[in-house]
Amino acid sequence: MKVDSISFSLAILPLIEGSVLQPNHVKRSLGTATVSLNAPSGTPSYLGSGFIYGIPDNGNSASSQIPDHFFTDIGFNYNRAGGAQLGAPNRGWTFGEYPGRFASTLSNYKTTRKYGGRFILLVHDIWGADSTQGAGSVFPGDNGNWANYNSYLDQLISDMRANGMVDGLDIDIWNEPDISPFWPRSVDQWIQMWGIGYHRFKAAFPNALITGPSTANVVSTTASFWTTFGSFIRGNNSIPDIYTWHHLQTGQDLQTALPAYNAWLAKYGLPDRQKNINEYADPSEQNPAGAVWYISRFERANVRGLRANWASGNRLHDFMGNLLGKTNLDDRTGTGYYPCGEWWVYRYYKSAMTGQRVATTSSADNKFDVYATRGSAANTVKILASTRVNSGTYDIKVTGLSTVGKSGSVSIRTYRFDYDGLYGQVGAPVDLGVYTHAIANDEITFWVAPATAQTAYAFEFQ
Repeated sequence: MKVDSISFSLAILPLIEGSVLQPNHVKRSLGTATVSLNAPSGTPSYLGSGFIYGIPDNGNSASSQIPDHFFTDIGFNYNRAGGAQLGAPNRGWTFGEYPGRFASTLSNYKTTRKYGGRFILLVHDIWGADSTQGAGSVFPGDNGNWANYNSYLDQLISDMRANGMVDGLDIDIWNEPDISPFWPRSVDQWIQMWGIGYHRFKAAFPNALITGPSTANVVSTTASFWTTFGSFIRGNNSIPDIYTWHHLQTGQDLQTALPAYNAWLAKYGLPDRQKNINEYADPSEQNPAGAVWYISRFERANVRGLRANWASGNRLHDFMGNLLGKTNLDDRTGTGYYPCGEWWVYRYYKSAMTGQRVATTSSADNKFDVYATRGSAANTVKILASTRVNSGTYDIKVTGLSTVGKSGSVSIRTYRFDYDGLYGQVGAPVDLGVYTHAIANDEITFWVAPATAQTAYAFEFQ
């Protein structure tokens, strides 16, 4: 019995005392993330609260299949879709099966706009190049013939106009053209397509935003794709309104990608513009810990991101990108939705973290990060923290406590965000109680030892 008791207390130590300052925390810690309460950094705009696909289709009308609160509670503000992976007779233009994919896109656009979000139209998916097209499929410009592509653009532009697809619209000319599942042709053929598509869409929709190049790989000053793109868009006057690329590998990080992006701009004399990581997170990172780590990166860099969607078939068009589950996962039109662990992180991010963002830094190894806000009255502090889906103990140092009226000591309440796997139903964050810390030199330091690699935490005080 004594052995069981000791085992239990050790097991719950990271859960109950994740916010406890320990005398030996410096020895234990793998690194320190910081929160500077005296350094406001703008108003929260929930830069990570978008996802690709994940919305049920409803003919050519907005969908109400998923209850509204699942969208509004997380501050949903961006979607990206184009009817991918719908089977015959809806495989896309290149198969002579265009209408179904356009209808799916229009439905998703209307649903997104219902919640005030922006929508990214995926031209490649409506064409039918969604990575499932198979060998022998036709791509724009094959054999030097651009007539089919121009006919496609004629139809697409006509239907967009007829259905009022103008407000809140981004147009993504082609997805992941740097890898063969989506573009098994040359870079030169792709760049010609970019130029044609860019100028056709700009002429038709002057106020729409063109995004690109939406590559699978991050910006580079040496990769042939990026060097070709950089030199072409300047001379062709086809610079995207929003630069886009993906972070879908666990080694990719905004902290290293942004310096490469700035070097690429300088090399080709290009202007800095908005940036959108319009697919983020490897499947192993789609859990509470991964969500917090990416949110922290986006908010610090003022870069928007859309959560990737690794589902396929009907499931691609449901579950808000796997933030939800439901009682019958294979019932395409079924309801009975419930939140998964990661959804609760986005809910806290939107509903609790108001007022002003404050400056933060990650741990030196970039495997632990924080996002923090102080309330509009400057006396309510909220901190999200997690590893990048790895184990180990890290410190959080909070400075500038006098800025929010704190001296002597501060009592911090801790919440734990749990995870139960893909489509696993999870309840609200677990309240782990309050611990009081003594303030020294206007700061405190406390340690965080996540219960699992997928667990995230919120710390708050007022």
